[in-house]
Amino acid sequence: MSELGQFVSSIPPVTRTLTITSLVMGGLNALGFVSYSEFNCSFQLVWEKFEFHRLLTGFLISHPQPMQGLMEIYMLYSFSKGLEEGKFKKNLPDYLFYLIIIVPVMLVGAGLFLPPTFSLNPALLAALTFTWSIDNYGNEVNFYFLPIKASLLPAVSLGFRLLVDGKFSFFLALTGSVAAYFYNCLETSSFGPLMSLFQGAINQNDNNTHRLGTADSLQNVWYYSTGHLSAPVWLKSVVSKYTGIDYNSAAFNRHSFGAAIPPKNRRGSSNDTSKGSTSGSAFRGQGRRLGSLDS
Repeated sequence: MSELGQFVSSIPPVTRTLTITSLVMGGLNALGFVSYSEFNCSFQLVWEKFEFHRLLTGFLISHPQPMQGLMEIYMLYSFSKGLEEGKFKKNLPDYLFYLIIIVPVMLVGAGLFLPPTFSLNPALLAALTFTWSIDNYGNEVNFYFLPIKASLLPAVSLGFRLLVDGKFSFFLALTGSVAAYFYNCLETSSFGPLMSLFQGAINQNDNNTHRLGTADSLQNVWYYSTGHLSAPVWLKSVVSKYTGIDYNSAAFNRHSFGAAIPPKNRRGSSNDTSKGSTSGSAFRGQGRRLGSLDS
């Protein structure tokens, strides 16, 4: 097998599907074979002509400007791979269940509150960014040329969208962040980081309350927390049937971990900081920049 084939086969399945589909759609559009207009999320065409594929392919249309479009595909690959391998530990039904939850929320938000739009890609990228940042919030990443904590990445990304792509792209990204916030509420059985912020920090070891935050140090308090939301049995059974892997087995059962799992590296020691994004990150060990292709 060639090196390219080995690299592609090493990508976890959901991330591989999202990335290759996005690249193929972009290539077909660039060559003039199939226009992006055949893939965009048009609720009118979905309703009138039953072109339901648009509800999914609309999330994979990258930016029309070639360089920014490639950057967005790279970011999609990086954050999705980081979640699939890190947070979801290659548990395919759990990652699919995550997408099954956030995609309808983004579609409803875009359909009800935003004008017709060509691409929903900003919403998907914002959702993946938000969830990845919660799971890796103590790490440090480079957003273009700016080194920042992963905990600040969602807010910085929203600001970047507003300044570079305008208000419609910003509101799409905000819709994606809301969808990911909703998922975080479900997985932690709480009202999410904002409620914890308003109510104040509590001891992170108090797992019975499912509230968020930590009282370890006023200087290092952050209000993110993550948990485990297992896919329903029917979804695990369907995926198991088509993959030949028994996702209902004990090897994939993480219920014993508890409903709310405090985030890693809360204390932010100098040792943790020096590791940067090498721990559980989509940018492992190479100091990659978000929005960069030279990694």
